[in-house]
Amino acid sequence: MIAQRFPVFAQGVRDRRKSLVWWSVGVTVYIGVIAAMWPSIRGAAGLSDIMSQLPQPILDLMGASDYDISTGAGYVSGELFGFMIPIFILILTIGAGAAAIGGAEERGTLDLLLSHPISRRQVLLQSAALVAVEALLFGVVIVVTLAIATPLADLQIAFVHSVGAAFGIVFLGVALGWIALAVGAATGSRSLALASTGSLAAVTYLLGSLSGLVDFLHNAKWISPFFYANDGAPLVHGYTWWHGLVLAGVGVMALVIGIIRFDRRNLSN
Repeated sequence: MIAQRFPVFAQGVRDRRKSLVWWSVGVTVYIGVIAAMWPSIRGAAGLSDIMSQLPQPILDLMGASDYDISTGAGYVSGELFGFMIPIFILILTIGAGAAAIGGAEERGTLDLLLSHPISRRQVLLQSAALVAVEALLFGVVIVVTLAIATPLADLQIAFVHSVGAAFGIVFLGVALGWIALAVGAATGSRSLALASTGSLAAVTYLLGSLSGLVDFLHNAKWISPFFYANDGAPLVHGYTWWHGLVLAGVGVMALVIGIIRFDRRNLSN
């Protein structure tokens, strides 16, 4: 039934199910290794003293000004959510978004997608749903792994905070993944979608990091999607849920633009 009503989505799930399994395994192992290191790191003498001696601008650049790395939640927040987990989900969702339509057009297989009795708009929306499901799966893996690792490694992370932090990452992945999808649909180029969205992520991450260091960039954090995903160390203090709405809104606007352009342009195959 699902395959008949949502053929593009179903085909995408079939094509990517093996890679999603390996992604899930890899993320689980990575989080598990980081968590397993905590008992040893917790016992390191002077960890809090070392962090307290760092200049505030350095802490801002590291994203460590909102939490105490000598706590389990602060340690995991810095090791996972400060950089690596956002990078992982963006590799996953930007790659999926860019490949969905732009990649199919570059490979000359877009006509197979459009051979289904559905509109171009439905092709794009079902591709967007696939990106969102992949991001959500990524978030579920984070929550489940942290729920298992927290008592084993005595991380003392509140479950509701791990859910909030994971959803911040999910919103980030969906927003950038949908932008990549929209660029690919609008241009027919996977390469351009990857390059433009990857550059957008890199530039906005840098601007957000420098906003606490450079006076005239102080307000630049408001244009960084990473700010809305991880501001205030949600694993420690809880997630600011309206930030997720901002990221979702950005993604939806990108989809609307992508739909308009995809509906109107001549396709290359």
